[in-house]
Amino acid sequence: MGTMTGKLKNIPKFFFDFISPLKPFVLLIPFLLFFYSSVWQGLEKARLTRQIHERTSTKEELKRKNDELKIGIVSYTSAERIETLYRRTYQFLPISLGNRTVTIELPPIPDEVITQK
Repeated sequence: MGTMTGKLKNIPKFFFDFISPLKPFVLLIPFLLFFYSSVWQGLEKARLTRQIHERTSTKEELKRKNDELKIGIVSYTSAERIETLYRRTYQFLPISLGNRTVTIELPPIPDEVITQK
């Protein structure tokens, strides 16, 4: 039993002897962690900024395409175009009142009426 207690007393000394060459690393770890986190944060910010720029340009492109499609819908469904197609199809026959296409644009509903319901 005397040798066992002697070995137990030597464990802290053995541990400190093992750790002593690593003391500079223990002191450097906080600085390395700070440096790594700041570099990571900068890279992450650059990546997110690039994604925001890409998504913004995609959004603008989609808005432009949407406006073009709206213009196309208006031009293809206009009464003049439909009438012209009718005249071409039926070889410039006169348009009777029953066959005439009339488009009516309803006035917008005021917000007050919507909120009262």
